[in-house]
Amino acid sequence: MGFTTILINKQFVDFKIDFDKFYRIFHLELFDDVRDDKEDKGDLYSLIKSFRAKTDYKRKNVDNFNLEGWMSTLREVKQPEEIVLMRKAIDITCLAHAEMIRALEPNSAEFEAQAVVEFMFKRQGAEYEGYNSIVGGGENSCILHYETNRKKLDGGDLLVVDAGAEYHGYTADVTRTIPVDGKFSGEEKAIYNIVLEAQEAGIKACKAGVEFRATHKAAVQVIQKRLLDLGIIKNSNDFMKYFFHGTSHYLGLDVHDAGNYGKLFPGNVITVEPGIYIPAGSDCDPKWWNIGVRIEDDILITTAEPEVLSGRLVKTVAEIEA
Repeated sequence: MGFTTILINKQFVDFKIDFDKFYRIFHLELFDDVRDDKEDKGDLYSLIKSFRAKTDYKRKNVDNFNLEGWMSTLREVKQPEEIVLMRKAIDITCLAHAEMIRALEPNSAEFEAQAVVEFMFKRQGAEYEGYNSIVGGGENSCILHYETNRKKLDGGDLLVVDAGAEYHGYTADVTRTIPVDGKFSGEEKAIYNIVLEAQEAGIKACKAGVEFRATHKAAVQVIQKRLLDLGIIKNSNDFMKYFFHGTSHYLGLDVHDAGNYGKLFPGNVITVEPGIYIPAGSDCDPKWWNIGVRIEDDILITTAEPEVLSGRLVKTVAEIEA
């Protein structure tokens, strides 16, 4: 990358560096509420303290804005070597989800489904989970970042499983929604197919040169129309009661990886993950209550059509029931 001097955290504290000789100094935001680890002279608290001691960080030649943008630009476009590792992480994840779907049965617990997925991660060589696995059944399927994973699953529950393996530093991020007894009810199938249609529209929008939010706009159009058709919402803006998060984020070294959220470029890897969540007590017919559905895949932006890196994993109602 052209740097002449690189210091790791423990070296920086003791390194004799004259910041006055530099025309510009670029750094990330400094936080004031960081805890001090007395045993680690290279912790964030020590780095901030040392940086402030070595320079007047409020000087005009100190810039805490541009560096994050530059690093995000580097991070958001994956090199071929990175994509090899991401494909591996995603393949591991897809095989783990498939094994969980086969093993799932009524009267098991959320954590048992989690155990199957995470066991398969390890069995295939993943070092870690990319993030805390979300395994929510029944009413818990409507909680976006549910992580308790202790509920006993009834046959009539839908189970949202959002879990990704981390392989050599790179993480996958895949979600499937499964009927615990292997069969979608009529209401569950209706909501599921709306989310699937919205996701397909979002994936179709994954083209180089378009704005990052194009995937979200495409998914929202579908969800608005279909919820109106079913009478679950009375006007189009009410969709936000049931779809209250973004559709996409960058993926890579972090599950929510660094990026500028401007235009899409070849080499970006992003998620497409619309969802509908209708908790009990919602302003709609009670037959829709406690139905939560999210479908998430990992997409590589190319110079042509988008590539669904997690496309090997079953997704349609018929495939999942089979």
